[in-house]
Amino acid sequence: MNVLELPAEMAVRWIALGLLEEAAAAHARLADPAETEALHDFRVALRRLRSTLRAYRDLPGDVVRGKDRRALRDLARATGDARDAQVQSAWLTARLKKARGAERVGLRDALERSRERAEAAGEELRGAAAAFPAEHERLARRLGRFCTELAPGAAPGGTPFRAELAARLRTEADALALELEGVLDESRQDEAHRARIAAKRIRYLLEPVRDLVPGAPGMIKELKGLQALLGEMHDAHILLGEVSAATDEAEGDDEAGPRALQRRLAEERAEHFSALRERWLHGAAAAFPGRVRALADELEGTGPPREIERKYLLSKMPALDGLEAELRQIEQGYLPGERLAERVRSVKTASGTRWYRTVKLGSGVSRIEVEEETTDRIFRVLWRLTKGRRVRKRRYAVKDGDLVWEIDHFRGRRLVLAEVELSAENAPVEIPEWLRPVLVREVTGDPAYVNLNLAR
Repeated sequence: MNVLELPAEMAVRWIALGLLEEAAAAHARLADPAETEALHDFRVALRRLRSTLRAYRDLPGDVVRGKDRRALRDLARATGDARDAQVQSAWLTARLKKARGAERVGLRDALERSRERAEAAGEELRGAAAAFPAEHERLARRLGRFCTELAPGAAPGGTPFRAELAARLRTEADALALELEGVLDESRQDEAHRARIAAKRIRYLLEPVRDLVPGAPGMIKELKGLQALLGEMHDAHILLGEVSAATDEAEGDDEAGPRALQRRLAEERAEHFSALRERWLHGAAAAFPGRVRALADELEGTGPPREIERKYLLSKMPALDGLEAELRQIEQGYLPGERLAERVRSVKTASGTRWYRTVKLGSGVSRIEVEEETTDRIFRVLWRLTKGRRVRKRRYAVKDGDLVWEIDHFRGRRLVLAEVELSAENAPVEIPEWLRPVLVREVTGDPAYVNLNLAR
């Protein structure tokens, strides 16, 4: 079954029912001490269920009522507190085995407090979880019944799910971009927490359709990595706050242990932020959400902008005398990234300088290209991150009939390339007379002549 093609309300009910059953299966395992992952699975299923019901709040109508949402919220909070206490206790226990000297004292005190919180959170969870079976029964009964009205000329059941999913993806992509831009340093925990929530919401939107949407599995993997980084920084920050409070209360020699642990936690928080900054902030803060929006466009069938061009290797600069040619001085660099390479570019012409940020996906004649103009200030900030991955060239834009040929003469190397942008992949290309004497061969799609590779 292709859930993307179902009526939106039917699809949301179907997805919510699946998550409800996952939560019920995990809930049944909570009482078994051997099921160490039951709490984690229960918590994740509840969060995915609540996120789905929140994202598509208007679609199930009054099937999911305020009382249901409050019950799920309270239960999710109880599982979250219990899980956080478990994670903290595990972290402190592992650290205690490796610690020496004064740090051990601080760890033992922190571990004792953490175990007390875990016990209290466990009691709260057991009380909240007792109400889940009845809530499960009510929601399953209501979600499982779908009725619709048929009207001449209208699609049965209304808007297809793919359109509703695309709209939600764009909203959450904008939220993620906004929150990531606010994570300026490791002290910005509120912004980091909101960024983590935004990342989870995009992930939860994609997971039910991961096998139906090209690019979704890789995007989900990247989101998990972002969540992990933000989560590790958050955990270190929370523990640091608790240890700092204990340090303020300590007296005399007892203060040494908490202070040693406090320093280590501050170092870990800074290390996590450094990794976050390198992989996700600055250029990636806009580039990844841009890819989410492009995926939403693909879902709706509109598709993101595409660049269709062919590239040719030249033996030298062609003679341009008598031709209408505009000179552009170009400096461009590529931000660090394993799966994504964002380009920043400065273009200087006789009328002034303009700056751009660009993401390209794919290879060959036709590629996705998402570009926006930016400011000198943003360009200079991002340019510093491109050290070792830069290209400088003179570009001559030559109009020839209905086409514009761009001749790139690279600085610092004996390389000249010609590019021409086309209206369609199968559009014929007539090599101009002025270009033929220096033409070597076509190199469209040849990795050796991709600017990203030339920049390395």
